[in-house]
Amino acid sequence: MKIGTNTYQAKRILLLIVLMGAFFMHSQAQTDPIFTQYMNSIQTVNPAYAGMWQKVGIQVLARQYYVGQTGAPVTRAVNLYSPVKNENNGIGLDISDDRIGYEKRLTVTADYAYQVRLDWQTYLRLGLKAGFINYENLLTKYKLDPYDTPDVMFMEDVDINFMVSWGIGAMVYNKDYYISFSIPQIINNNFQANRNNYSSLAELKYGYLIGGYIFGKQRQIRFKPSFMFKGAIGGRIQLDLSANVEFRNKFWIGAMYRTNNTVAAVLQLTVMKNVKLGYAVDYSLSQEFRKYQLGTHEIRVVYEYDFYKRPYTKKRFF
Repeated sequence: MKIGTNTYQAKRILLLIVLMGAFFMHSQAQTDPIFTQYMNSIQTVNPAYAGMWQKVGIQVLARQYYVGQTGAPVTRAVNLYSPVKNENNGIGLDISDDRIGYEKRLTVTADYAYQVRLDWQTYLRLGLKAGFINYENLLTKYKLDPYDTPDVMFMEDVDINFMVSWGIGAMVYNKDYYISFSIPQIINNNFQANRNNYSSLAELKYGYLIGGYIFGKQRQIRFKPSFMFKGAIGGRIQLDLSANVEFRNKFWIGAMYRTNNTVAAVLQLTVMKNVKLGYAVDYSLSQEFRKYQLGTHEIRVVYEYDFYKRPYTKKRFF
């Protein structure tokens, strides 16, 4: 395939990804766990991102919702990623633990990504995600009103293991921009009959359309606006708009607005050659909600190592 003809094909593929996002994300039902620092950790929702850069790495994320409220949701995640010897292939492993009250969901998935070059500067990555979900809800521990008629739906705990998780993703990028579309859970599992009092967030077909542009790549100060559309069949679309500034490839600072009436601030610092620390805090703009909690706080720690000792590595801006 001639390089000269690939620019046109890259534009067609980019348009296709956008149209896929618009088709799948016309709605959103419930909230699905998502990190505010997604712009630097797209692998959490898109397997095509796995092993994208030349370094082997591990990322740890922890997100505490609604600080000050007992039983508020907590999400913890570990992501491992690596290119293989052929840099057009990447692999990853994702482990996430979501908890709210007595409800727990453990998701373990493996990622595989393959990259093709569309022209001298533009790449297309395609990814697959596969694994399992363990779900538990200790319904018998909830304290119900003793004067009400006993609720039969809370007389037995829910414990379902090894539900199938399978997702897909695509990503087009070059040195100037990136755009990503993914559906991390594309199939439905068969739940036990007569169960309607526990969450099945992983079963909703959420779609994620993420993109960004980098200004000032050759300068000491860089500016990166980005966005994320998120939706599932049956509800409204959620939109995140972010703006981040990087100083001397060492320090990021940014702000985000989310259409569920939330704002956030993001900080990221490279403390050593291979270690990055990130912090984000979300606050609700709704006064009646804000007065009952102290915001949602998120911590990110990344360690990366140039395992293959290549003579060069791509500069990572996303």
